[in-house]
Amino acid sequence: MDQISKIANAGALSARDILDAFDVWLSERVGEARAAGTDLAFHDSEFDISPGREPPLVGWRHMLLAPGASPPPGPDWTVYRLQDQGSATNSAKGSVDQDGLRLALEALGYGAYLSSAQTG
Repeated sequence: MDQISKIANAGALSARDILDAFDVWLSERVGEARAAGTDLAFHDSEFDISPGREPPLVGWRHMLLAPGASPPPGPDWTVYRLQDQGSATNSAKGSVDQDGLRLALEALGYGAYLSSAQTG
């Protein structure tokens, strides 16, 4: 938020202008990734303000990733998994890969809850 505040004051743009620009930018990148059949990775970068340019504000970098691929090392990347990862469910209708589900829940920080549910 500090970066938003600094640039909002320095560039005569409000925080709303910046958030609106991010909304448009992210929507376009998600559309691009879906059309390409890829996942989307992005991170903050230095703001580039150029009134009259469309869009007038750019402050993010992105990369299209093969479905399930790891983001590149470096800045804190946010990854949107937009494609079916294929590992959470089996091809059999209604069947769930229990090991895959457990691993996913543990990765999200729910491992302690899984352990207590099995013992209780």
